[in-house]
Amino acid sequence: MASGIGKHKILNVGPTEPWSVREKLCLASSVMRSGDQNWVSVSRAIKPFAEPGRPPDWFSQKHCASQYSELLEATEAPKSVLQHTRLCADT
Repeated sequence: MASGIGKHKILNVGPTEPWSVREKLCLASSVMRSGDQNWVSVSRAIKPFAEPGRPPDWFSQKHCASQYSELLEATEAPKSVLQHTRLCADT
């Protein structure tokens, strides 16, 4: 049996360190200007705002889209709050 068969490769699909608040703010601001489908522009616009020591691919298109998705998920209101708001609006 060959040594590589049956073993799984672990791919590093993105940064392992969290994005700073400043980087997240720059990302959100850039998405507001360029839209959430133009990741080339978003990526280019926020590269100058990288924290010191970030790798060159830190703001790749794929990582920007992924981080923005995580940012949206983290800022959504919990369902119980949404249900309460709807109930109050209906009365």
